Amino acid sequence: MEEIAQQVFIEQCFSGVVTGALKLHRGLIIIDSPCRPDEWKAWQKKLIHLGSGAAQLMILLDTHPDRLLNMPPIEAPILVQENALEIFHNLPIATRPLEKPSTLEPEPDDMPQQTRWSLPDLCYTQQISLYWDDEPVVVTHQPGAHLAGSWVRYETEKVIFIGDSVVVNQPPFLAWCSIDRWIEELTWLGSDFFKHHKIISGRDGVISQRSINNMVKFLFHLKEVVSELLLMDDPDKDIVQELPGLLKYFHFERELKEQYQKRLSEELHLLLKRLKTDRMQGESHADE
Repeated sequence: MEEIAQQVFIEQCFSGVVTGALKLHRGLIIIDSPCRPDEWKAWQKKLIHLGSGAAQLMILLDTHPDRLLNMPPIEAPILVQENALEIFHNLPIATRPLEKPSTLEPEPDDMPQQTRWSLPDLCYTQQISLYWDDEPVVVTHQPGAHLAGSWVRYETEKVIFIGDSVVVNQPPFLAWCSIDRWIEELTWLGSDFFKHHKIISGRDGVISQRSINNMVKFLFHLKEVVSELLLMDDPDKDIVQELPGLLKYFHFERELKEQYQKRLSEELHLLLKRLKTDRMQGESHADE
C-alpha cells in the first residue's frame, strides 16, 4: 500500500479498481474494494495494519461490477450517491451482474454463478461533508462518467479520488455516462483550482493534468461519433469503423487491442440504446 500524502493510501495491485483509504482521527474512510474474493483478505490485512480507529466507512465511487462484486473486507456502512439505489434495486437478488467486470480473463472462481447484492447503508444527493478530522472529506456527485458517480476530495492534503472519470490504460465505460457533463467536470478538474492536487483515477492511480487533457480530447471525439451514430438505424458497421480512432487515446499492450475493441463496441451500443430511449421518452412527454 502506497502513502501518497499524509495518512492517505492507495493500493494498485488488485484487479479492477484502485482502492484507497484515509486514516483520520475518527477512523478509516475506505474508497472502493477489490472485486475478487482472494483479494478481499489481502485488502483486509492491509487495512488492519493501518489501524481501524473508532469508526469506518466505505464509499463506492459508482456501481460498476468491479466495485459491486465485493463483500466489504470489514463491517462498515457503505455510502453511495442516491442514483445508485435505483441501479441496486433493479439488480436481481441473485444473478450475474448486468455489466461485466473489467478483468480481462476472469477465472471461474473470480465471478460466482450467483451474486448476492448488499444494499448500501447511506446515500447522498449532491454533496456530503464528513467531519472525521479537522477539515471535512467532501463527497460530491459527478454524473459525467457515471449516473451515480462520486468524487472524494480531502483538501487538507490536496487529494481527490475521481473514480472512472479519467482512464489512461484502457477505454472508459460509457453505459451510464453523460458526455457533456463529463466534459464540464474534466474542464473543472483541469483548472488551476486542482493544479496542486494529487488526482487519483480509479483505474490508474495518480494521474497528471496531461491525462485529463487527453481524456477531454477523447470525449469531444466521442461526442461527434455518437451524434452521427444516433442518426443511423443500424450503426453496427459504423461503430466498428470508429473503434480504432477512439482507442488511439489510450495506452495499452497490443495484445489487448481486440479485447478493448470488443468492450468499447459493447459500451457504445449500451450508450446509444439509452440515448435513443431517453429521446423517445422525451418526445412522448412532449406530445402529452
